[in-house]
Amino acid sequence: PYTLEPGLDLPLDRLHWLLWANNYDARGGEPIWWWGEKAIRLGANSGGSADVVLSGGREAWVDGGPRWSAPALPEPVIESGAIDAGSLDPLPADSPPPVSELAPDQLAAVTHHGGPVRVIAPAGSGKTRVLTERMRHLLADRGYRREAVIAVAYNKLAQGELETRLEALAPRTRTLNSLGYSLLARHRGNRPRVLSEPDVRRVIEEVFPIPRRRMANTDPVGPYLDGLTVVRLGLTAPAEVEEMRDDVPGLVDGFDSYRERLLGMGAIDFDEQIYGALEALLRDGDFRRRVQAEHRHMLVDEFQDLTPAHVLMIRLLAMPGFDVFGVGDDDQTIYDHAGADPRFLVDYPSFFPGAEATALEVNYRCAEAIVAGASQLLSYNRVRVPKEIRAAEAADPSAVALEIRTHPSSEAASNLVELVRGWLGEPEVGPDEVAVLTRVNSLLLAPQLALWSAGIPVASAVRVDVLERTGMAAALAWVRVAVDPGGLLPSDLESIRRRPSRGFPRWISKWFANCRSIEDLRVISRRIDDPRVAGRVGEMADDMGMLAGLAAGGATTRELLVAVRDRIGLGGAMEMLDGSKGSEATASHLDDIEGLIQVADLHDDPGGFEPWLRASLESSAGGDGVRLATVHRVKGREWDRVAVFGANQGLMPHRLSESYEAERRVMHVAITRARHRCAVLADEERRSPFLAELLGQAKEAATKPVVSTATLGRATAKSRERLDRDARAPESGPAEKALREWRTARSGGDSVPAYVVLTNRQLEGVADAMPTDARELLACDGIGPSRLERYGDEILAVLDSVRG
Repeated sequence: PYTLEPGLDLPLDRLHWLLWANNYDARGGEPIWWWGEKAIRLGANSGGSADVVLSGGREAWVDGGPRWSAPALPEPVIESGAIDAGSLDPLPADSPPPVSELAPDQLAAVTHHGGPVRVIAPAGSGKTRVLTERMRHLLADRGYRREAVIAVAYNKLAQGELETRLEALAPRTRTLNSLGYSLLARHRGNRPRVLSEPDVRRVIEEVFPIPRRRMANTDPVGPYLDGLTVVRLGLTAPAEVEEMRDDVPGLVDGFDSYRERLLGMGAIDFDEQIYGALEALLRDGDFRRRVQAEHRHMLVDEFQDLTPAHVLMIRLLAMPGFDVFGVGDDDQTIYDHAGADPRFLVDYPSFFPGAEATALEVNYRCAEAIVAGASQLLSYNRVRVPKEIRAAEAADPSAVALEIRTHPSSEAASNLVELVRGWLGEPEVGPDEVAVLTRVNSLLLAPQLALWSAGIPVASAVRVDVLERTGMAAALAWVRVAVDPGGLLPSDLESIRRRPSRGFPRWISKWFANCRSIEDLRVISRRIDDPRVAGRVGEMADDMGMLAGLAAGGATTRELLVAVRDRIGLGGAMEMLDGSKGSEATASHLDDIEGLIQVADLHDDPGGFEPWLRASLESSAGGDGVRLATVHRVKGREWDRVAVFGANQGLMPHRLSESYEAERRVMHVAITRARHRCAVLADEERRSPFLAELLGQAKEAATKPVVSTATLGRATAKSRERLDRDARAPESGPAEKALREWRTARSGGDSVPAYVVLTNRQLEGVADAMPTDARELLACDGIGPSRLERYGDEILAVLDSVRG
């Protein structure tokens, strides 16, 4: 299935349906209306002026078209779906209107005559109510057969809400994954076990070439989890995924083996519920046609969050009539990294032929200023469904419901505390009515500790283990060295000698093992025979001495961390490691350092900073109170007051995102979580360009800066370009030989095939380029952040040895 597009058509299936839906069969000379013949087989009689005669002598017509298109006639009409289900029950003569009170735009959607329809449902427009009432209207008012109607919710919470509201009608509802699982189980004839993530990780370790020796603060299995998802839910070929990133070697060779291993275990993983169902529907036409009868009328929630595999599964089930009531908002498509695409709604008729459109236009949740600001912001996007959104008549009219607050970067946390404390001082605003939202998880550090230190209860998931992430761990190691340069720890030396990369060979660790001071490093720099390595040891000692001098001179924690980021170069090193992160960027190493610098403003003393930080994180994590979360975690939620923290250039829009349009949608989702007040907080020094767009003051839409070859190391994996080199470097031949010898030793030590370290083509490319530093190495084909982190120093050391 990964070779297919979500808009796949099955022309023979559609032709068969179109041919038999409303045509007589005259191949034998006498025209035969087969739907009438099928009704007779079920017990109807022939004769009369209509198609058949029912019990009691009533004449009736049998319509072969879609249920929603059946004509209104004086005589009863039986729809073809009922005949296929073995029923002769006619359609109801009258269809009463919904009994629930609905706004005009909601009523138009609920009572739509039928067939494929796109319902655009902006934030706060009553989407769940519309979906619920549509289901009630079909089952209770129009008499649709329960076994032919199904609602597909995005998650169990939404499914439970639908079932509760419609309990008396016992509607058929599924989540996307439970729908896929039920199809797969029926096709296989058994109920496969769904593996937990730890079990999935064990299978991945058995199938894919995971290095036996693992570097600290790394997760070599995680990229395979992501890669398998991109293949199966994003419908992207394994070869393309492996080419896009450098941390899933062997994905192509292992993909089928992984799935065969699951099959042999009688088990599936989370994504296989969808992918396996797709295979069953595509390969078994009889099975597909059987289950299509149970999905004649589909109501699909949160359509903007569907991946290509989800859309294809929905289309295969809804064929040939495509009667899908798709509810969603293209402006809330924020899971692009997982394959969600606003075009599934923008181009809805191309996926569901003949689709009509209706839209909800009133935001019943947000204050007038918030609705206006969101509309202004989104007007700068090009790929979207044109829409008019207005606040409800009873909406909060306050002009300050949406405000933009800027502050010096060092005062970000204190300004947030002042804002939240002011809100909590207002009548009827409790901590559980306030949320603080950030673009990425590490930016929650400062809000969590600042609010907690101020005595404001918080509900947060940021725990002390975040400090073990690569960027934070390295930054803290540099601070420890600065504070106590005479008491160096071997583990700290091992961390800082690699971050930032200095091209040290692996044997340098033996020299560092007994170093306990900066002076010890200077001594071994004079004893090492290799002048290049000796010089780098001296440079590292100088960097450590510079930091120690700052600390001794009274530098604050922030000043030390800024020096580590900018003068030591840890920021640039982490930026290179971030090169393969996707648009969500929830695990950016540079963001981790940013979060650490922000929280440093709460504790100026670098000597006591880390113990204070660890103790505070232990005490503040979890609990109830002001909700702290990333924007991606709270879609569908709402609060009375919302603070959007860190609306800075590089964060919102995020520097790693490939689409500013996607980033605008993230900002839009953030501010529309607020009912009455939303404050957007930004550093004065680097305001997000979206702030001007929120106010409608930007003359044109902000766009992502073009990345040049000169700044190649800062680019994402997908946008990297190969450096132009007219000819092989003179040392390329010896370098290739040396790299092959190194690769053999390294792959043997890691117990992985040689291609996992470097393929032949990649190795030859490195030898041709002869890079001299990490940025040049990153520009080589096949070298991405993962290989740079794992092998970069060793490769550079090998090349140095060739140069002599």
